[in-house]
Amino acid sequence: MAAIAWILLSVALGCLLVYRFAGLRALQPRWAVWLLVYGAGAPIGIGFTSCLFFVLRLILPGMPQLALWIRLALLAALGYDCWRKRTPAMKQGSLPRFSYTPLLWIVFALSLVIVTNAMSAAWQANPQGNWDAWSIWNLRARFLTASDGLAPRAWSPMLSFTHPEYPLLLSSFVASCWTDTGSMSDAVPIATAYLFFLALLSTITGGIAGLRGAVPGVLAGLCLMGVPAVLTEVPSQYADVPLACFMAGAALFALLDCPAMAGVLAGFAAWTKDEGLLFLAILFAAIAVLKRPKLLRFCYGAAPAAALVLAFKFVIAPSTHSLLSGAQGSMASKLTDWSRFQIIAAAMVREIFAWNVGWYHPVLPIVVLAVALGFDRRRLRDSLFCLAIGLTLLLGYFGVYVITPNDLRWQLQSSLTRLFVQICPIMLIAALVAIHVPEPAPVAERVKPDVRRRRKGKR
Repeated sequence: MAAIAWILLSVALGCLLVYRFAGLRALQPRWAVWLLVYGAGAPIGIGFTSCLFFVLRLILPGMPQLALWIRLALLAALGYDCWRKRTPAMKQGSLPRFSYTPLLWIVFALSLVIVTNAMSAAWQANPQGNWDAWSIWNLRARFLTASDGLAPRAWSPMLSFTHPEYPLLLSSFVASCWTDTGSMSDAVPIATAYLFFLALLSTITGGIAGLRGAVPGVLAGLCLMGVPAVLTEVPSQYADVPLACFMAGAALFALLDCPAMAGVLAGFAAWTKDEGLLFLAILFAAIAVLKRPKLLRFCYGAAPAAALVLAFKFVIAPSTHSLLSGAQGSMASKLTDWSRFQIIAAAMVREIFAWNVGWYHPVLPIVVLAVALGFDRRRLRDSLFCLAIGLTLLLGYFGVYVITPNDLRWQLQSSLTRLFVQICPIMLIAALVAIHVPEPAPVAERVKPDVRRRRKGKR
């Protein structure tokens, strides 16, 4: 339980940061604000804790508890600042209400209970996660937790099977919690994985609700919980769902006109996995082209984490070899080998159709909604913004597969599903942000038949 308490400390710190600085208080409906505060606050708090612990581990290795005291002090200061600058709750406007909205929330809650129960069974059967969890992410966390100067082994090129070139957000956060509690409990990576899933779900639901209304928001959350590949990836304790959380949050906050917060989330995505660096570059380019006045604030938000990533890559661990550096020798021949392009394209098409469970496919609910409700042309720009980011990411992944120095078929088989999991939430946002929201019948029209019945009864 102590480990969970320190995790929740980081979550609370991140939520206060988002509540204080994101400027979401005018968003409607009100519950969408709180979902976004948690959906962005939890990953931001985890990312901040990770960066703080890693930096202090480098410069002050003899003071492992210092990061904890700094977080406690910041939490107290932020809490006091939010209390001192509190403002009366803004009155909500007359939002359209649907009679079936409570039913959607009941289905949402039941779905979350079922999903959580399935994940709990997976964690009980395999508490240390799948292969990459204990051989990469949690193993590197153990190095960072250990004393006697073992922390540099987390990025030692001699341990190539741990992928020492990968950024350390997840490993460093787990190590921070282990250091705070004084024990390497399996509960820490399990709770971290689940909190990231809840943050992703909250971000998608609250973000779409803030942009399009309550019904599309709840439907977006249901669609996310209807993607089996995403759900099965959570208990594995890999970094792909956390990365998907950061990427989806950055895209949504860009749409919500919060570029600084989008930059913070994109910067932490780069500190999570190498794919996050590609996402940061793509989002930077998308904002530069489509939202140029917001670019400077985006850069302010992304700069701290991006600077740490660059320092890690080129100063702290310069001798580690990335996938791209290992591919330089044979890059020309692979770029001219047409068969590699065919193999990759065929594998990606098969992956799309392999996401079904029996007759059900995650695309099916989106198709039904699109056919039943249609699209709002006024929102197509937002949809194209997310679609362009997702497709560019997919194109970037395609290019990496083309030049990979590893066996191509093995690389596709071992990683393609996880890469699609990373992109899936952004594509879901692209599909649902432009869904047409039906307007409920005006109150006068709903009351009129009742009035007529009463008049007939009196006669």
